[in-house]
Amino acid sequence: MIRLYYSINDRYPAYRVDLSELVAHSLKDLGVNTEWYMARDAQAGAGERRSYLGQVAHVPAAWNSWWGRRLNRLSYWLADWAGIARAGAGQFDVIQVRDKYLASLVALVVARASRKKFVYWCSFPYPEFAVEMGEQTPGFKGWLLRTKGRLAAWLLYRVIMPAADHCFVQSEQMREDLADYGIPLARMTSVPMGVPPRLLEWTRERHQDIVPQRIVYLGTLSAVRRLDEIVRAFALVKQRCPQATLVMVGEGDTPDERFALESLVRSMGLADSVTFTGFVPIEQAWDLAASASVCLSPFYPTKILASTSPTKLIEYMALGRPVVCNDHPEQSAIIRDSGAGVCTLWGAEHFAEAIVSLLDYPEQAEAMAARGPGWVAAHRTYTVIARKVHARYREIVGARG
Repeated sequence: MIRLYYSINDRYPAYRVDLSELVAHSLKDLGVNTEWYMARDAQAGAGERRSYLGQVAHVPAAWNSWWGRRLNRLSYWLADWAGIARAGAGQFDVIQVRDKYLASLVALVVARASRKKFVYWCSFPYPEFAVEMGEQTPGFKGWLLRTKGRLAAWLLYRVIMPAADHCFVQSEQMREDLADYGIPLARMTSVPMGVPPRLLEWTRERHQDIVPQRIVYLGTLSAVRRLDEIVRAFALVKQRCPQATLVMVGEGDTPDERFALESLVRSMGLADSVTFTGFVPIEQAWDLAASASVCLSPFYPTKILASTSPTKLIEYMALGRPVVCNDHPEQSAIIRDSGAGVCTLWGAEHFAEAIVSLLDYPEQAEAMAARGPGWVAAHRTYTVIARKVHARYREIVGARG
């Protein structure tokens, strides 16, 4: 049994699959017992212990009053640091923090004082993202974002990660990027995104009729994704495939992001052919993707997004659907290895050409699609990924400092 204390930013109950499926389910089945610290959900009240998929989760106190809302952030930090201190005194083998800097410093000190292992989990290059957003934001707010990003980068890449007993990162590309900061490759393990095994079972048991010329995008509508390029690509597809339809499954980080895409669709005269579903239950999202003639996995080619690990690509492949994606370190490697779709350059013309090539030759598209589930079963279910992570935890706990 490995006992893990895990402090994360996500609100209770955490919904991200690399938390719920990987840690709370698959690693638990392998003998990793996790106790969590999460941000509070919309329900205000005193801090308390809750159950998260059969494991203990601590949430901080929160208040709905005018003064209370201004104290909630402080309450979150103080409860986080107190929880880490208790973990140092408790029966844990590993204290782990995800995407937090001050909490990581506290955890590092506590772990060293209590002779426990400190592990940092880096899921996204947030310091670089803050700098990039600052460069696009005018005035004092932009300066503040850039300064925050640079300070975070120094703290994370010069202090926290070099001192950690181990670091889990999102992808092999992120691992290589972080090695450029001087973090030893041997102390980093890439943990890419996957899918729960039940998705493959769901695909085998459920026959979903394919809607001819339906194109589906499943994921966030965040502006950083530059999905306006997909709308423009669809306009080009309509010129050659008049019956084509586009379904956008997901929501933006803010209402403005979805509104901007809907406005673009209307301005291009595509409103009758494009549907925005907003957030839907996961099985409804799978239903929609499984009905597609072509599924889309666009990743705007920036250094920040280059280190990400796409979930939607793996979901499409598990569902047995052909994929159009663009060049991206992980996506390119997966398509090259699996043959489950077409990888193209970024840009409306390139996406349109790839989409039409699959719509025009559905038998070839279905042959590509058929390769997806087997590849996912061998490489990207959370059962498979958990074995690799569990083996690393065993090495971390067993290694002498």
